Amino acid sequence: SLLASNSPSQLAAGFTLGMIIGVMPKSNLIALSLCVAMFSLRCNKGLALASALVFSCLSGWTDPFAHRLGLSVLSAPSMQGNYASVYMLPLGPWVGFHNTVTCGSLLMALYTSYPVYWLVKTICGAVQRRVGQ
Repeated sequence: SLLASNSPSQLAAGFTLGMIIGVMPKSNLIALSLCVAMFSLRCNKGLALASALVFSCLSGWTDPFAHRLGLSVLSAPSMQGNYASVYMLPLGPWVGFHNTVTCGSLLMALYTSYPVYWLVKTICGAVQRRVGQ
C-alpha cells in the first residue's frame, strides 16, 4: 500500500482525501462516504490513512472555528427549506449536515483541499525528481 500508487498526483490525492477525512467528525454518513471513496479511488491509501490519523488528532483545535462557520451557514434564512428537505430524507439525520461542526469542518476541508493537493503534488514531484537523479 505504501509503494503502490506513488505518482505525485496519487500521493497528493491520498494526502488530501486523508486530510478531509481527518477533520470531519466520524459519526456520520459523510465521513463513511469519504472512507469508501478513499478505498475506491486510485490514490495512495497509506498516505491517506496516515494523514487522516494526523488530522484527526489536530481537528479538535479547529472545532471552534468549524462550529462558528457551520452556524453561520446553517442559520442562513434562505437555505432553511433546503436543510429541512434534506433532513426529512430517509438517511437525512444520519448525513449529519445539521451539526454545525460537521458542516463547518466539511466546508473548511473542501475550501483548503485544492491548495493542499497542489502543494503536496508539487513537493512530491520535486522530491521524486531529486531522488531519481
